[in-house]
Amino acid sequence: MKPREAAASLEQLKKDISSGDLKRFYLLFGSERYLRNFYEKKLLAALGGSRDDMNTNVFDTSPVSQTDIINAAQTLPFFADRRIILVRYSGFFKKGGEELADYLKEAPETTSFIFVDDEADGRLKLYKQISKLGRCVEFVTQPDRYLLQNIGAFLKRSEKRIGQDDASYFLDVIGTDMGKIMSELEKLVSYIGDREVVTKDDIDAICSRNIEDRIFEMIDAVMRRDIVTCMDRYEDLLALKAAPVMIVVMLERQFLWMLQLKSLKEDEGLDEGDIVSRVAYKQEVDTETGEIKRVRGDIGEYQAGIYLKQAAHMSTSELQKAIELCSKADEDFKSGKMNERIAMEALLVRLCSAGK
Repeated sequence: MKPREAAASLEQLKKDISSGDLKRFYLLFGSERYLRNFYEKKLLAALGGSRDDMNTNVFDTSPVSQTDIINAAQTLPFFADRRIILVRYSGFFKKGGEELADYLKEAPETTSFIFVDDEADGRLKLYKQISKLGRCVEFVTQPDRYLLQNIGAFLKRSEKRIGQDDASYFLDVIGTDMGKIMSELEKLVSYIGDREVVTKDDIDAICSRNIEDRIFEMIDAVMRRDIVTCMDRYEDLLALKAAPVMIVVMLERQFLWMLQLKSLKEDEGLDEGDIVSRVAYKQEVDTETGEIKRVRGDIGEYQAGIYLKQAAHMSTSELQKAIELCSKADEDFKSGKMNERIAMEALLVRLCSAGK
Protein backbone atom coordinates (compact mmCIF):
# COMPACT_ATOMS: atom_id res chain seq x y z
CA MET A 1 0.00 0.00 0.00
CA LYS A 2 1.00 3.60 -0.44
CA PRO A 3 1.50 5.56 2.83
CA ARG A 4 -1.83 7.38 2.42
CA GLU A 5 -3.67 4.09 1.75
CA ALA A 6 -2.03 2.47 4.80
CA ALA A 7 -3.11 5.39 6.99
CA ALA A 8 -6.66 5.20 5.59
CA SER A 9 -6.84 1.44 6.22
CA LEU A 10 -5.87 1.96 9.87
CA GLU A 11 -8.49 4.68 10.29
CA GLN A 12 -11.12 2.33 8.85
CA LEU A 13 -10.08 -0.38 11.32
CA LYS A 14 -10.45 2.08 14.20
CA LYS A 15 -13.96 2.97 12.97
CA ASP A 16 -14.90 -0.72 12.65
CA ILE A 17 -13.86 -1.38 16.25
CA SER A 18 -15.46 1.74 17.74
CA SER A 19 -18.75 1.32 15.86
CA GLY A 20 -18.97 -2.45 16.29
CA ASP A 21 -19.67 -2.78 12.56
CA LEU A 22 -17.02 -5.45 12.03
CA LYS A 23 -15.96 -7.33 8.91
CA ARG A 24 -15.67 -11.11 8.92
CA PHE A 25 -12.18 -11.13 7.40
CA TYR A 26 -9.18 -9.04 8.43
CA LEU A 27 -5.52 -9.05 7.44
CA LEU A 28 -3.21 -7.06 9.72
CA PHE A 29 0.32 -6.72 8.36
CA GLY A 30 3.29 -4.38 8.18
CA SER A 31 6.58 -3.47 9.82
CA GLU A 32 5.15 -1.58 12.84
CA ARG A 33 4.76 -4.58 15.14
CA TYR A 34 3.82 -2.75 18.35
CA LEU A 35 0.85 -1.01 16.77
CA ARG A 36 -0.13 -4.13 14.84
CA ASN A 37 -0.11 -6.28 18.00
CA PHE A 38 -2.10 -3.61 19.85
CA TYR A 39 -4.88 -3.64 17.25
CA GLU A 40 -4.79 -7.43 16.93
CA LYS A 41 -5.79 -7.61 20.61
CA LYS A 42 -8.40 -4.86 20.26
CA LEU A 43 -9.93 -6.50 17.19
CA LEU A 44 -10.01 -9.93 18.82
CA ALA A 45 -11.76 -8.46 21.86
CA ALA A 46 -14.20 -6.49 19.69
CA LEU A 47 -15.16 -9.73 17.92
CA GLY A 48 -15.87 -11.25 21.33
CA GLY A 49 -12.90 -13.57 21.46
CA SER A 50 -9.71 -14.15 23.44
CA ARG A 51 -6.83 -16.59 23.27
CA ASP A 52 -8.33 -18.56 26.17
CA ASP A 53 -11.84 -18.69 24.73
CA MET A 54 -13.06 -22.07 23.47
CA ASN A 55 -14.56 -20.38 20.39
CA THR A 56 -11.21 -18.88 19.36
CA ASN A 57 -8.81 -21.06 17.38
CA VAL A 58 -5.25 -19.74 17.25
CA PHE A 59 -2.79 -20.93 14.59
CA ASP A 60 0.63 -19.41 15.28
CA THR A 61 3.06 -22.25 14.67
CA SER A 62 4.90 -22.93 11.43
CA PRO A 63 4.10 -24.59 9.13
CA VAL A 64 0.36 -23.96 9.23
CA SER A 65 -2.00 -26.38 7.48
CA GLN A 66 -4.74 -24.80 5.36
CA THR A 67 -6.81 -27.97 5.92
CA ASP A 68 -6.57 -27.59 9.71
CA ILE A 69 -7.67 -23.96 9.47
CA ILE A 70 -10.63 -24.84 7.26
CA ASN A 71 -11.69 -27.71 9.52
CA ALA A 72 -11.64 -25.40 12.56
CA ALA A 73 -13.60 -22.75 10.66
CA GLN A 74 -16.32 -25.29 9.86
CA THR A 75 -17.01 -25.88 13.57
CA LEU A 76 -20.03 -24.00 14.87
CA PRO A 77 -19.48 -21.71 17.89
CA PHE A 78 -20.42 -23.18 21.28
CA PHE A 79 -22.97 -21.02 23.12
CA ALA A 80 -21.70 -17.90 21.29
CA ASP A 81 -22.51 -15.92 18.15
CA ARG A 82 -19.15 -16.32 16.53
CA ARG A 83 -16.12 -18.57 16.11
CA ILE A 84 -12.86 -16.70 15.52
CA ILE A 85 -9.92 -18.08 13.57
CA LEU A 86 -6.65 -16.23 14.34
CA VAL A 87 -3.84 -17.13 11.94
CA ARG A 88 -0.41 -15.60 12.69
CA TYR A 89 2.74 -15.67 10.52
CA SER A 90 1.45 -18.40 8.23
CA GLY A 91 3.55 -17.41 5.22
CA PHE A 92 0.44 -17.58 3.01
CA PHE A 93 0.88 -13.91 2.09
CA LYS A 94 4.26 -14.54 0.51
CA LYS A 95 3.19 -17.60 -1.48
CA GLY A 96 0.41 -20.16 -1.50
CA GLY A 97 -2.88 -19.85 0.35
CA GLU A 98 -5.03 -20.55 -2.72
CA GLU A 99 -7.11 -23.27 -1.03
CA LEU A 100 -7.89 -20.94 1.85
CA ALA A 101 -8.68 -18.08 -0.55
CA ASP A 102 -11.29 -20.24 -2.29
CA TYR A 103 -12.75 -21.36 1.03
CA LEU A 104 -13.37 -17.85 2.40
CA LYS A 105 -16.22 -17.34 -0.09
CA GLU A 106 -18.14 -20.24 1.45
CA ALA A 107 -17.04 -20.01 5.09
CA PRO A 108 -19.94 -20.12 7.62
CA GLU A 109 -21.45 -16.76 8.52
CA THR A 110 -20.69 -17.60 12.15
CA THR A 111 -16.92 -17.71 11.55
CA SER A 112 -14.61 -14.67 11.47
CA PHE A 113 -10.94 -14.63 10.48
CA ILE A 114 -7.99 -12.51 11.60
CA PHE A 115 -4.75 -13.00 9.67
CA VAL A 116 -1.56 -11.42 11.02
CA ASP A 117 1.76 -11.25 9.19
CA ASP A 118 4.88 -9.11 8.74
CA GLU A 119 4.56 -8.82 4.98
CA ALA A 120 1.80 -9.35 2.44
CA ASP A 121 1.95 -9.52 -1.34
CA GLY A 122 -1.09 -7.69 -2.72
CA ARG A 123 -0.92 -9.73 -5.93
CA LEU A 124 -1.75 -13.01 -4.21
CA LYS A 125 -5.23 -14.53 -4.40
CA LEU A 126 -5.66 -14.74 -0.61
CA TYR A 127 -4.81 -11.04 -0.17
CA LYS A 128 -7.24 -10.05 -2.93
CA GLN A 129 -9.97 -12.21 -1.46
CA ILE A 130 -9.65 -10.65 2.01
CA SER A 131 -9.52 -7.18 0.47
CA LYS A 132 -12.75 -7.95 -1.41
CA LEU A 133 -14.64 -9.64 1.43
CA GLY A 134 -13.17 -7.84 4.43
CA ARG A 135 -10.33 -5.44 5.19
CA CYS A 136 -6.54 -5.41 4.73
CA VAL A 137 -4.77 -3.07 7.15
CA GLU A 138 -1.09 -2.15 6.85
CA PHE A 139 0.85 -0.92 9.88
CA VAL A 140 3.76 1.27 8.85
CA THR A 141 6.15 3.57 10.70
CA GLN A 142 3.99 6.35 12.07
CA PRO A 143 4.64 10.06 11.37
CA ASP A 144 6.48 12.09 13.99
CA ARG A 145 3.28 13.95 14.86
CA TYR A 146 1.61 10.70 15.95
CA LEU A 147 4.70 9.42 17.78
CA LEU A 148 5.15 12.69 19.69
CA GLN A 149 1.48 12.61 20.72
CA ASN A 150 1.92 9.06 22.04
CA ILE A 151 5.08 10.03 23.93
CA GLY A 152 3.23 12.92 25.56
CA ALA A 153 0.21 10.75 26.38
CA PHE A 154 2.34 8.00 27.91
CA LEU A 155 4.24 10.45 30.11
CA LYS A 156 1.02 12.23 31.12
CA ARG A 157 -0.43 8.92 32.37
CA SER A 158 2.71 8.58 34.49
CA GLU A 159 2.33 12.19 35.68
CA LYS A 160 5.46 13.21 33.77
CA ARG A 161 6.10 15.54 30.85
CA ILE A 162 8.76 16.39 28.29
CA GLY A 163 9.55 19.48 26.20
CA GLN A 164 8.94 19.45 22.44
CA ASP A 165 12.65 19.70 21.57
CA ASP A 166 13.63 16.95 23.99
CA ALA A 167 10.82 14.71 22.70
CA SER A 168 12.14 15.19 19.14
CA TYR A 169 15.65 14.42 20.35
CA PHE A 170 14.32 11.26 22.01
CA LEU A 171 12.95 10.14 18.62
CA ASP A 172 16.25 10.93 16.92
CA VAL A 173 18.14 8.76 19.42
CA ILE A 174 15.67 5.88 19.81
CA GLY A 175 14.15 5.77 16.34
CA THR A 176 10.52 5.39 15.30
CA ASP A 177 9.81 1.79 16.33
CA MET A 178 6.89 2.10 18.77
CA GLY A 179 7.81 -1.00 20.74
CA LYS A 180 11.24 0.40 21.52
CA ILE A 181 9.78 3.87 22.21
CA MET A 182 7.41 2.49 24.86
CA SER A 183 10.14 0.35 26.42
CA GLU A 184 12.52 3.32 26.68
CA LEU A 185 9.78 5.57 28.09
CA GLU A 186 9.15 3.07 30.87
CA LYS A 187 12.86 3.14 31.71
CA LEU A 188 12.86 6.96 31.70
CA VAL A 189 9.87 7.18 34.03
CA SER A 190 11.53 4.78 36.46
CA TYR A 191 14.86 6.60 36.19
CA ILE A 192 13.66 10.13 36.99
CA GLY A 193 11.69 8.99 40.06
CA ASP A 194 9.80 11.84 41.69
CA ARG A 195 10.91 14.45 39.18
CA GLU A 196 8.19 15.59 36.78
CA VAL A 197 10.15 16.64 33.69
CA VAL A 198 12.17 14.34 31.41
CA THR A 199 15.27 16.09 30.03
CA LYS A 200 17.87 15.52 27.34
CA ASP A 201 20.37 14.55 30.05
CA ASP A 202 17.98 11.82 31.23
CA ILE A 203 17.68 10.48 27.68
CA ASP A 204 21.47 10.41 27.29
CA ALA A 205 21.89 8.73 30.67
CA ILE A 206 19.39 5.90 30.47
CA CYS A 207 18.10 5.20 26.95
CA SER A 208 19.59 2.25 25.13
CA ARG A 209 21.71 3.18 22.19
CA ASN A 210 20.33 1.74 18.99
CA ILE A 211 22.14 -0.12 16.24
CA GLU A 212 22.77 3.09 14.33
CA ASP A 213 24.78 4.46 17.27
CA ARG A 214 27.15 1.48 16.98
CA ILE A 215 27.50 2.27 13.27
CA PHE A 216 28.42 5.87 14.17
CA GLU A 217 31.12 4.55 16.50
CA MET A 218 32.35 2.11 13.87
CA ILE A 219 32.76 4.98 11.39
CA ASP A 220 34.67 6.96 14.04
CA ALA A 221 37.01 3.98 14.45
CA VAL A 222 37.46 3.75 10.66
CA MET A 223 38.46 7.43 10.56
CA ARG A 224 41.06 6.79 13.29
CA ARG A 225 42.25 3.63 11.51
CA ASP A 226 41.44 1.84 14.79
CA ILE A 227 40.75 -1.72 13.68
CA VAL A 228 40.48 -3.06 17.26
CA THR A 229 37.63 -0.69 18.22
CA CYS A 230 36.04 -1.21 14.82
CA MET A 231 35.94 -4.98 15.38
CA ASP A 232 34.63 -4.46 18.94
CA ARG A 233 31.71 -2.42 17.61
CA TYR A 234 31.11 -5.10 14.99
CA GLU A 235 30.84 -7.73 17.75
CA ASP A 236 28.42 -5.43 19.60
CA LEU A 237 26.25 -5.30 16.49
CA LEU A 238 26.26 -9.08 16.13
CA ALA A 239 25.20 -9.32 19.79
CA LEU A 240 22.27 -7.03 18.93
CA LYS A 241 21.27 -9.56 16.24
CA ALA A 242 22.28 -7.26 13.37
CA ALA A 243 23.03 -9.37 10.29
CA PRO A 244 26.36 -8.69 8.51
CA VAL A 245 24.52 -7.86 5.28
CA MET A 246 22.46 -5.23 7.15
CA ILE A 247 25.60 -3.76 8.72
CA VAL A 248 27.15 -3.33 5.28
CA VAL A 249 24.03 -1.60 3.97
CA MET A 250 23.97 0.75 6.98
CA LEU A 251 27.68 1.54 6.61
CA GLU A 252 27.27 2.31 2.93
CA ARG A 253 24.20 4.44 3.64
CA GLN A 254 26.08 6.47 6.24
CA PHE A 255 29.07 7.02 3.96
CA LEU A 256 26.67 8.14 1.20
CA TRP A 257 25.04 10.65 3.57
CA MET A 258 28.44 11.91 4.66
CA LEU A 259 29.44 12.43 1.02
CA GLN A 260 26.18 14.26 0.26
CA LEU A 261 26.47 16.56 3.28
CA LYS A 262 30.13 17.22 2.55
CA SER A 263 29.14 18.30 -0.97
CA LEU A 264 26.48 20.67 0.39
CA LYS A 265 29.09 22.25 2.65
CA GLU A 266 32.07 22.43 0.29
CA ASP A 267 30.46 22.71 -3.14
CA GLU A 268 27.38 24.78 -2.30
CA GLY A 269 28.88 26.67 0.64
CA LEU A 270 26.00 26.01 3.04
CA ASP A 271 26.59 26.33 6.77
CA GLU A 272 25.74 23.55 9.21
CA GLY A 273 22.35 25.00 10.16
CA ASP A 274 21.22 25.28 6.54
CA ILE A 275 22.42 21.76 5.75
CA VAL A 276 20.60 20.22 8.71
CA SER A 277 17.45 22.14 7.85
CA ARG A 278 17.58 20.95 4.24
CA VAL A 279 18.05 17.22 4.93
CA ALA A 280 16.34 16.75 8.30
CA TYR A 281 13.01 18.33 7.32
CA LYS A 282 10.65 18.44 4.38
CA GLN A 283 7.26 19.96 3.63
CA GLU A 284 4.20 17.76 3.67
CA VAL A 285 0.53 18.51 3.03
CA ASP A 286 -1.81 17.47 5.84
CA THR A 287 -4.44 15.24 4.16
CA GLU A 288 -7.12 16.38 6.59
CA THR A 289 -6.62 20.15 6.66
CA GLY A 290 -4.59 20.84 3.49
CA GLU A 291 -2.12 22.73 5.68
CA ILE A 292 1.56 22.57 4.69
CA LYS A 293 3.67 21.37 7.60
CA ARG A 294 7.36 20.85 8.18
CA VAL A 295 7.98 17.20 9.01
CA ARG A 296 10.97 14.91 9.56
CA GLY A 297 13.03 14.17 6.49
CA ASP A 298 14.95 11.00 5.68
CA ILE A 299 17.27 11.60 8.64
CA GLY A 300 16.85 13.62 11.83
CA GLU A 301 18.86 16.54 13.19
CA TYR A 302 20.78 14.24 15.50
CA GLN A 303 21.96 12.00 12.65
CA ALA A 304 22.62 14.91 10.30
CA GLY A 305 24.82 16.61 12.90
CA ILE A 306 26.88 13.45 13.44
CA TYR A 307 27.22 12.79 9.69
CA LEU A 308 28.49 16.35 9.19
CA LYS A 309 31.09 16.05 11.94
CA GLN A 310 32.29 12.70 10.64
CA ALA A 311 32.41 13.92 7.03
CA ALA A 312 34.76 16.73 8.07
CA HIS A 313 37.40 14.13 8.95
CA MET A 314 37.33 12.27 5.63
CA SER A 315 38.18 13.52 2.15
CA THR A 316 35.79 13.14 -0.77
CA SER A 317 38.04 10.48 -2.31
CA GLU A 318 38.15 8.54 0.98
CA LEU A 319 34.37 8.57 1.23
CA GLN A 320 34.01 7.45 -2.39
CA LYS A 321 36.48 4.61 -1.74
CA ALA A 322 34.59 3.56 1.39
CA ILE A 323 31.31 3.48 -0.57
CA GLU A 324 32.98 1.40 -3.28
CA LEU A 325 34.30 -1.11 -0.71
CA CYS A 326 30.86 -1.44 0.93
CA SER A 327 29.20 -1.94 -2.43
CA LYS A 328 31.72 -4.67 -3.34
CA ALA A 329 31.17 -6.45 0.00
CA ASP A 330 27.40 -6.32 -0.52
CA GLU A 331 27.87 -7.85 -3.96
CA ASP A 332 30.06 -10.62 -2.47
CA PHE A 333 27.35 -11.37 0.10
CA LYS A 334 24.57 -11.64 -2.47
CA SER A 335 26.59 -13.65 -4.98
CA GLY A 336 27.78 -16.09 -2.32
CA LYS A 337 31.44 -15.51 -3.18
CA MET A 338 32.40 -15.16 0.48
CA ASN A 339 31.08 -16.21 3.86
CA GLU A 340 29.19 -13.24 5.37
CA ARG A 341 31.29 -12.98 8.51
CA ILE A 342 34.62 -13.34 6.67
CA ALA A 343 33.54 -10.80 4.05
CA MET A 344 32.46 -8.35 6.77
CA GLU A 345 35.74 -8.64 8.67
CA ALA A 346 37.71 -8.23 5.43
CA LEU A 347 35.70 -5.09 4.65
CA LEU A 348 36.47 -3.55 8.05
CA VAL A 349 40.18 -4.25 7.60
CA ARG A 350 40.10 -2.60 4.15
CA LEU A 351 38.18 0.41 5.46
CA CYS A 352 40.65 0.93 8.31
CA SER A 353 43.61 0.49 5.93
CA ALA A 354 42.31 2.77 3.15
CA GLY A 355 44.47 5.83 2.65
CA LYS A 356 47.42 4.44 4.60
